[in-house]
Amino acid sequence: MIPARTLPALALACLSTCTALAVPLIANLDVVEEDGFNEVDLSFEPPLFSGAGEDTTVLSGQVELLLEVDPVTDQVSEMTITDGTISGTPLSISKSQFLVGNYALESTVIGADLATPEAPGQVDPATGEYDAAQHSFTVSSGTLSGSINIILLGANEQLTFDFGQTPVGGAGSGTGTVTLTVQEVTETSKTYNAVVLLPISVEENFAVPDSPIGDLAIPISATGTAKLAGTVVLDITPPDPFVSWTEDNGLAGATRLEDSNGDSVPNGLQWALGLDAATNPYPHLLVPDDTTATTVDFTITLPDGGSAAPLTVLSGSDPAEPFSVVEDDAVSTGNPIPAGTSGTVSISLPREDKGFLQLMVGEPE
Repeated sequence: MIPARTLPALALACLSTCTALAVPLIANLDVVEEDGFNEVDLSFEPPLFSGAGEDTTVLSGQVELLLEVDPVTDQVSEMTITDGTISGTPLSISKSQFLVGNYALESTVIGADLATPEAPGQVDPATGEYDAAQHSFTVSSGTLSGSINIILLGANEQLTFDFGQTPVGGAGSGTGTVTLTVQEVTETSKTYNAVVLLPISVEENFAVPDSPIGDLAIPISATGTAKLAGTVVLDITPPDPFVSWTEDNGLAGATRLEDSNGDSVPNGLQWALGLDAATNPYPHLLVPDDTTATTVDFTITLPDGGSAAPLTVLSGSDPAEPFSVVEDDAVSTGNPIPAGTSGTVSISLPREDKGFLQLMVGEPE
């Protein structure tokens, strides 16, 4: 038997069971039509008037969220609004009060932006609750215009609030929730029904320019709860363990056939042996062992942590020709050597067989 050699013949890596980590999920959710939700009450309360004039705008649109999801527990640990522009139906607000005055305002369609100013937004995984103050609601388009007459102040004004020029907004208030309900599970994905409740709170004092009575500020507030819902699909395809190994070893993007550390052993074999990139692989490759009158023996010493992928022992007489798989009973662990094997593996071949041994990553097809 010619002394053993290892050749860089690599097969596809096997999949392994990994500890679940949070997985990013893009969720495009619709603003739903449902009683008690997505109806934002707007209040307009000029000075001296008793009580506010009010109307309700009904929201519609779609919001894009980035969620961090644990695919095992289906819990969400982070929620960030990445793109959210919604619209509200026109408003009509008016009030007349004896000896005080009157006002009448009409709006166009109102546009508003949802955002997470300081991403990512945190969510309590156990309850799905989050502080709504992490997210903002800003009225950014449309106008509210009309007239106001305040008799006691001698003010008779034409008003136009242009939200495109002067956006009005603020942080949410209270506690919101994000809920994922499993609808379907496959080997590579989970389908959820996602529901997000986001409390909305906006308070702003609008200054009336060039008022004959000096500074005139009119408080405007808006409150409600946005409900977003939709079906989302989470990819739970197990990560390629070799790719994870390259990232852990500072070799992101390296291939199995490359020799990133220059030791003449391919990255894929270094990984499959259960070694990090800096470890000398040669003590863990095929080495000749004691022989008998009828056999030639070899050993492979695998690290205490075990191999990372199956290893198949091949033999052949001509390196230019395909090698064949060594019989199971010639390898102490069976052939292929299972992933997770540690310690010494013995290989015993008939003395009359002359040629080469080859260690291949993976199982023969």
